[in-house]
Amino acid sequence: MKQYSGTEDIYKELVEDSDQNWLYGLVAFAVIEEQRIEWMRHYSEHNERTPTAEEIKNWYRQQPESVILRAKGTAENALQVYSSEVVDTVLEDERKKIEESIIVGEIRESKKFWPQFGVNLAGGLASAAIFTAMLIILAFFVINDASGPSIGKKLRNDMEVIGNGKAERGNKQESSYSSVESSQKQEHK
Repeated sequence: MKQYSGTEDIYKELVEDSDQNWLYGLVAFAVIEEQRIEWMRHYSEHNERTPTAEEIKNWYRQQPESVILRAKGTAENALQVYSSEVVDTVLEDERKKIEESIIVGEIRESKKFWPQFGVNLAGGLASAAIFTAMLIILAFFVINDASGPSIGKKLRNDMEVIGNGKAERGNKQESSYSSVESSQKQEHK
């Protein structure tokens, strides 16, 4: 059985010579030192004095190796509880940040609603105007009987009128031209 003479021996075994993490050893060392402090308080209350250095050394010598094992177990449990609390706290903080960023994003999106509403309204009015113009054009063709043969017939009549009008003008010009020529011939004679 290994004997410990003081805090240096306990520290050396738990922190310096340990294969495990130094933080784990420090917490285990703190657990053993807490037990020593509790023993010293208890001793002072019952003996009405603090223990001497030799009495403290005897307390360390009386500690079995199982004290180290229990301290390590207590330290491991304390570190696991602490790490889970830290993880929970960090996760909660991150969850809050995510929720706040989602809420802020939604608020920003709602601020974009009115400009987008205006664009959608303008697009709706433009499409309604185009649709109305197309309906008017369609109604014009339906009311005016815009079938292919009727359009062709109308164009042919217009061309005849135009053609006849030019021909008449052309004949009138020819006749006036010939009358001018004949009057000039008579003057020369």
